Amino acid sequence: MQPIPSFEPSFNRRLLTSASAAFLIVIFMTGLAGALRIPALTVFLHNEVTSDPMMVGLFYSINSLVSMILSQIVAHFSDRYPNRKLIISLSCLMQVFGCLLFAFNRDYYVLLILGTLIMGLGSSVTSQLFALSREYSKAQNRDTPMFNSVLRAQLSLAWIVGPPLAYFLSDQLGFTFMYSAAATIFAVSIIIVLLMLPQVVSSDTKFANSLEDEQIREEGITSNRNSVILLSLACLLVWTCNSMMFINMPIYLSETLGLSNRLAGLMMGTAAAIEIPVMLIAGYFTRFISKKTMMLIGIIAGICYYFGLALATTEWQLIAIQLFNGLFIGILASIGMIYFQDLMPYKMGTATTLFSNTGSASWIIAGQLAGLMASHLGYHSTWYLAMGLCVVAFGFMWLVRKI
Repeated sequence: MQPIPSFEPSFNRRLLTSASAAFLIVIFMTGLAGALRIPALTVFLHNEVTSDPMMVGLFYSINSLVSMILSQIVAHFSDRYPNRKLIISLSCLMQVFGCLLFAFNRDYYVLLILGTLIMGLGSSVTSQLFALSREYSKAQNRDTPMFNSVLRAQLSLAWIVGPPLAYFLSDQLGFTFMYSAAATIFAVSIIIVLLMLPQVVSSDTKFANSLEDEQIREEGITSNRNSVILLSLACLLVWTCNSMMFINMPIYLSETLGLSNRLAGLMMGTAAAIEIPVMLIAGYFTRFISKKTMMLIGIIAGICYYFGLALATTEWQLIAIQLFNGLFIGILASIGMIYFQDLMPYKMGTATTLFSNTGSASWIIAGQLAGLMASHLGYHSTWYLAMGLCVVAFGFMWLVRKI
């Protein structure tokens, strides 16, 4: 059987040469918009909407649950009727509406119900971009792990700029301006997606969806099912640790350590700067070291990071331990996604979204755990819990099939 052509007939040579640059631009811009609205969300809710930590945690949990459900539905649809450019564009449009709602509304329940629904509809942006990039790199016979690592590094570059900028804009110009800026970036991203990104038709996906290949496809999925479950649990736990840090860190710095909560933005930016070379190096070393070993190394770095957070009390100490955080997130964010894709080669959109949704699900758990720990044991106790969760994640990862 002849494979289906990798690109639509209208996809011309000029667009081919610009496609890689378009991926880099869109990943950076959507990452920057996300890095503007996510890090300062706790401060926004705490200062402008509600000061109850349990209500803040509840918001994170519901927001993540809605995003996880809606994005998985979109992913399931995208693997059967792939028009990822349209999905990405509509997701960006929903993000525009969501950011504008946060910019001009301060009612908790409006944000909780309408805001989480709109943001949930737009939550597929990143996962669909990476699914499209995977299909594109395979169609171009590129080194997929390396190309993915470059794109993940671009996302980290956005997070170098985003968090410090978010805290600066919210402090100096207010949250209305900050969320309006994020909405503008998403709006510009829509134009770039429509004009520059390729509409890849994955021959693997199309061929696998044919009736004659359906049995092979299902057998491949079934044989890796246990590893997918274990990998999902490991990623869920490590992202829960990371999400708890996002939620409790700004208030921990100001109320427990007596430091400026703007330091949180500097810490996130420093970690993101470290993540970039880590991602590139990790992508290169997958030629020599198994992805499983890389993931285990990343989790060990996470244990070291949260141990450092439990001990650090000064600004320079908190900045210094971002080395471990950069290793932790850099390895897991770049290699973790590829691991899911390798375990589910015939469901690229579902695999990428499943990886993304381990992060979304982590906010559901972290929202409640962070609020519970802060309310009853203090913000400092969060880091000891994170260490324990990382140890359990290491155990799950140890059992995953080596690829």
